[in-house]
Amino acid sequence: MKPLHRNPLLLWAARDVIRRPAPALLMAAALALLLTVGGTVLLLGQGLSQTARRLLAHGPDLVVRRLNAGGWAPLPAAEALVAARGVPGVTRARARVWGVAAGPAGPLVVVAWGSATLPPGGDGGTLAAPRSGEALLGPGVDPGPDPRRLALSAAAALEFRPVGRLPAETALIGQDVVLVHPADARRLLGLAPGEAVDLAVDVFHAEEAAALLPELAAAFSWPVRITARSEAVGLYTGGLARRGGLMLIAGIPAVLALVLVVAGAVREAVGRRREVGLLKALGWTTGDVVRLQVYRALLIALPAVCLGMLAAYALVFPPGVSWPGSLLFGWRTAPPRLFLDPAGALLTLLELGALVVGPYLAAVLLTSLQGAAADPQDLLKGEGLL
Repeated sequence: MKPLHRNPLLLWAARDVIRRPAPALLMAAALALLLTVGGTVLLLGQGLSQTARRLLAHGPDLVVRRLNAGGWAPLPAAEALVAARGVPGVTRARARVWGVAAGPAGPLVVVAWGSATLPPGGDGGTLAAPRSGEALLGPGVDPGPDPRRLALSAAAALEFRPVGRLPAETALIGQDVVLVHPADARRLLGLAPGEAVDLAVDVFHAEEAAALLPELAAAFSWPVRITARSEAVGLYTGGLARRGGLMLIAGIPAVLALVLVVAGAVREAVGRRREVGLLKALGWTTGDVVRLQVYRALLIALPAVCLGMLAAYALVFPPGVSWPGSLLFGWRTAPPRLFLDPAGALLTLLELGALVVGPYLAAVLLTSLQGAAADPQDLLKGEGLL
């Protein structure tokens, strides 16, 4: 494309857009809104899935839980650790204590210090292990009317003194988590000293973790269920996809809006047939007329696409965005502040932009070719085009 001052057709198209601002603004607004709605849905699902995979990648390769006739059962930590560490290929095993307790504003996840796995830098380098009677609160935990005490009840009822909070960056995994001393966690959850809820196991080759399942299960003297990280990632991302699928309902009116945009482009071209006939009667070639219409469409579409992309990105990826927590997850209390991974967002937006703008430009091009190829006299009479 020639520079603006050396391209009279582009200048003429810009003048035409300015001369008729209302139709141009309506079309630009429709395109921008399409990009905003569709881009927000796609980017949110993509960002949640990628962030979940990144967080779960720092977790254990395998999780071992003991089973009995009633479901899961506590396991003796020392015996389980000896059995797990004796399996060739296991590089690390640790017992974990965690469970659900009733808090002032609803259920909370109680985790013994040392059982939780925070992402790198998630502790901010400032968190110290809570002592007996102390608690570290997740970003969304409400201690109740008295911020100096937190009452929790499960198998027992205990009170804790909040001594800090987890950083906001951990909200996706730690929004309603309370970290306490291991002895307090066992007493609150009804576990005997030396008992654990499950084992977190790391293996030498994470890709071959599934191959160790039979040998690891045989190492214990009681029935166990072993969950691999890949299974956990699938379950977590699948749940996010099902919740995010509800937002795809917005895609139905978006498709209808795209059809209306194409119909609007065709209708506008039909309404300009007299102008096309006049230009051809004045000596304009078919190529000049087609280029003029394409330039005009690009001057409307490109700014609208850029604006829609920026709006979609700004809705999903600002640090600490909280609206998906209440809209998508139905969070009744303070929704978690999300710090989503924007990797691949630009490619997704470009693909969506091409999907939205492509039909619009195709409609403009086809109707322009049809009109430019018609007889100027028919166009001036209002004929020669749909």
